[in-house]
Amino acid sequence: MSVLCPPSPPAGAARRLKRRVAVATAALAVLAGTVAAAPAPKRTVIRPGRLLDVRTGQLRTGQAIVVEGDKITRIAASAEVQAAAGDTTIDLPEATLLPGLIDMHTHLTFELSSLGYQGLGISTAREALHGAKNARRTLEAGFTTVRNLGARDYADVALRDAIDDGDVVGPRIVASGPALGITGGHCDENRLPPAFHFQGGGVADGIEGVQHKVREVIKYGADVIKVCATGGVLSKGDDPNASQYTLEEMKAIVADAHRLGRKVAAHAHGAEGVRWASEAGVDSIEHGHLMDDAAIATLKKNGTYLVPTLFLGEYMDEHPDTATSPSSPGRRCATFPRP
Repeated sequence: MSVLCPPSPPAGAARRLKRRVAVATAALAVLAGTVAAAPAPKRTVIRPGRLLDVRTGQLRTGQAIVVEGDKITRIAASAEVQAAAGDTTIDLPEATLLPGLIDMHTHLTFELSSLGYQGLGISTAREALHGAKNARRTLEAGFTTVRNLGARDYADVALRDAIDDGDVVGPRIVASGPALGITGGHCDENRLPPAFHFQGGGVADGIEGVQHKVREVIKYGADVIKVCATGGVLSKGDDPNASQYTLEEMKAIVADAHRLGRKVAAHAHGAEGVRWASEAGVDSIEHGHLMDDAAIATLKKNGTYLVPTLFLGEYMDEHPDTATSPSSPGRRCATFPRP
């Protein structure tokens, strides 16, 4: 039996192949040397007049903060930190530094000037651009993380991803996408007449309906679930004192959200809605302006956080004409307690 062997390449081809292997080997060696010799991240030393220690509540003096690249790597007494060649030193003797702030309730993609019917003329793309502007302002104000609780068509998810990718400047965003709400409730779209057959992107009714909606918003990128447990103020046809979802529906929302690793924030003004949301297991109540003693006791019993959003009342006091809902603005604004 004969064995067939491949023919040997011509001498010229063999030499060319050897040259290519040699060049490739040399290139890899150069690349390896370049990687090995990559410079360390640039170091910046910041020396403020005062530094707030949020764990103890104390203002410390004589401190230095070392930043390598984009990370804080050390905070120590200024005398223990010596600037090395190539370091950037920033002296801020009159400044007080503190960690980045966190805002637990924002709507970066919304503009206060577009409340009411004029908001119907604003596209999702325009809202995303509003968000880019507001994200930069928020970061420049010292907020490095925000929870964005409610946006149309996942504009906040797109904004979050753009910031994460370095396309725009802004804080870290924990995004909810569209808020879950009942048909005709605070988080529905009630300003258009019946002929349009239009509803909000988070509308869902019944236990099966809300379970599906939780899974849907997570599918499209939600980090947290926002649910409207009561009516609101800047919306048409609903009452901030009235509960919207039933206790059973909210329990279903919370169960699916928690099982899938998401926390739940509940918009709730009225006392009954606050109690039901807390008993359902939500992680935070947003607003809570109309709570009674029983609602407060329920929050304490269940360990439910309250995000009071005091800015809303202040804004309505200062802008009584622009902060109007499409129906009965006077009645609604009057429900907010004033200090």
